[in-house]
Amino acid sequence: MAFKDLRSLIAGLEAAGELQRVAVEVDPDLEIACITDRQSKLPGGGKALLFEKVKGSPFQVATNLFGSPARMALALGVAELGRLSEAMEKLLTSPGLAPLPLLVDRGPCREVVERPPDLLRYPFLKSWPGDGGRFITLPLVFTRDPETGEDNCGMYRVRIFDDGSAGVRWKNGSGGWAHYRKHMASGKRMPVAIAVGADPALTLAASLPLPAGLNEVPFAGYLRGEPVPMLRCLDSDLLVPADAELVIEGFVEPGATRNEGAFGNHTGSYDQGEEVPLLTVTCITRRRDPICQATVVGPPPMEDCWMAKGAERLLLPLARRQCPEIVDLSLPLEGIFHGCALIAIEKTLPGQGRRVLDKLRSEGWLQRGKLLVVVDAGDNPLTMSEGFWRALNGVRFPGDLALTPDGCLGVDATRKLPEEGGGQYQELRQDASVSAQVARRWREYGFL
Repeated sequence: MAFKDLRSLIAGLEAAGELQRVAVEVDPDLEIACITDRQSKLPGGGKALLFEKVKGSPFQVATNLFGSPARMALALGVAELGRLSEAMEKLLTSPGLAPLPLLVDRGPCREVVERPPDLLRYPFLKSWPGDGGRFITLPLVFTRDPETGEDNCGMYRVRIFDDGSAGVRWKNGSGGWAHYRKHMASGKRMPVAIAVGADPALTLAASLPLPAGLNEVPFAGYLRGEPVPMLRCLDSDLLVPADAELVIEGFVEPGATRNEGAFGNHTGSYDQGEEVPLLTVTCITRRRDPICQATVVGPPPMEDCWMAKGAERLLLPLARRQCPEIVDLSLPLEGIFHGCALIAIEKTLPGQGRRVLDKLRSEGWLQRGKLLVVVDAGDNPLTMSEGFWRALNGVRFPGDLALTPDGCLGVDATRKLPEEGGGQYQELRQDASVSAQVARRWREYGFL
């Protein structure tokens, strides 16, 4: 089942018993985040949350919608997250399967137009006591390359400064960052549009490091099984999702920056922030009763961990195209997206583990991972426990460690072949005939 917007997702979660409505008044300053954090730490990721009465704002807030593997799978219309790898393999083989955006001239995100804009009416969250202010934590930030006309939709945190300005922190090397640099070099102001509360496929796509040539909006259309309706902005030619809850339009003037202040991060401490491009907001368009979707960033497990697990399954086929010997990979929750990766390979040649590390470090979505560990593929799924066991028993210190100049570590923890100085290796396996006999007699032994 494909969800065309945030509201249909919320309805689907409620029908599946995965949604908790909070009817009493709650404060977007710390309280909502504290509730969400506590819910995220419950077994199974707790419940998706819809806060119906928010202090200081007439609008609702939704959090933790993607906060478990089951909810991520439901949001993306698959039985389980492993099916996403199959979908990506199919798309990489036939790129034409990704539908072009559907251009429309009206949509729910344009039911109300606010001029002048007032960002402070909206219940964007302050999540941690030391945060510099309120942030939009699940924004879809739309920009355009001033030279090629190529559009980008990325997820970059947005700090709210006052009723008419915000700061956008583009990640170095991202599509939005490249567009920003080109605009600033040309001395021309940069149009920016920020959508909040879009359909789940587009929200996930915005968070992914997709390869060149694969745009986020067509990719989301492929995942959801139909084109994403896109609407032209009022104050620029940027296209935004017509079914979004609200859209913030504005411009970044050359040289205009402001310090975003501290931000509580998934590291368990505060990112002290930096000077970020200053967005002057020209208008806000929205539904009559928008729902502000947010996530809370902090120590795992959090909602972003499960978004990372969806990303893991989608990006596995990209890693296999870099290195065909890769069988599986796992992104531990503690790494949050690509901070750490366990990579299982089918090793047949000496030096193969180190070559895989070198290839992944040279290009692609894992090149900035703080810790990459290559292990031998086994019969069991590549879990944290399985990978750690294989790594500890396969690594030779310090020769199997590869440290990059910027402090990222690679570990070739594959078993060593004789040409690499390894000894005779024979994996432990039960006798096949005895295993079959035990299986036949299992109930006879008194086991269920």
